[in-house]
Amino acid sequence: MKRVIKTGLAISALAALASCGLRGDLETPPPIFSDPPSEEAQLPVDAAVQFAAAEIDDGRVYYNSLGGEIPKPAPDVDVEEESMGEVSPG
Repeated sequence: MKRVIKTGLAISALAALASCGLRGDLETPPPIFSDPPSEEAQLPVDAAVQFAAAEIDDGRVYYNSLGGEIPKPAPDVDVEEESMGEVSPG
């Protein structure tokens, strides 16, 4: 009987600790070692990002540090997300 009571108390204590402080919208706490970001920096930005493309030689094959081939960019080709299939794990 004591074992049942102890098990019940342990489960209820663990459940109380697991839900401790998780109420409402969770916010990231301010940084400890630096100044918090300004209000302007926290606003989401909905703008196109411009990037600088390096000169790509079409006759050369580029490899990453692991020896894999790096695909050449095609910035003028639109990506059609509908044609991308599901990727299965492993």
